[in-house]
Amino acid sequence: MKKIWKVYKPYMLRPIIYQAVTRFSVGLAAALLLDRFVNVNQSQYSAAEFSFLAVGIILLAAAWINYLKLDGLESPFVDFKFRKKKKKKHFKQDIVDFVDEKIISFDELQEDEQTVCKIGSSLLAGACLIIPALLDSYIF
Repeated sequence: MKKIWKVYKPYMLRPIIYQAVTRFSVGLAAALLLDRFVNVNQSQYSAAEFSFLAVGIILLAAAWINYLKLDGLESPFVDFKFRKKKKKKHFKQDIVDFVDEKIISFDELQEDEQTVCKIGSSLLAGACLIIPALLDSYIF
């Protein structure tokens, strides 16, 4: 756990939030599709109990796998590196170029920093899906 806080920097908050919103949206869509097509009876479980909990656990498992990768896990079956082609810079300038603060995107981060961003975003999105599932099961 100390290694995460050693790698984390304040400028990494923006990529964490962007990825968490994306993962939450994909998880929400997957949970609703799971509830629609798998939970046919609708009387056994609600969407919040079954689907949100299942997708939230998957996201927390993804965070754990990324944590193990930060610890040094190298799997021969899973390739953690996805290489993207770099885009050519456009010849026009934006207003962002003149702001004093340097905005750092996810692609500009080092490999350890990217892994910490993935851990944080998976934890945040997983918590946003699991908390309503647990509250729904305890309240009702």
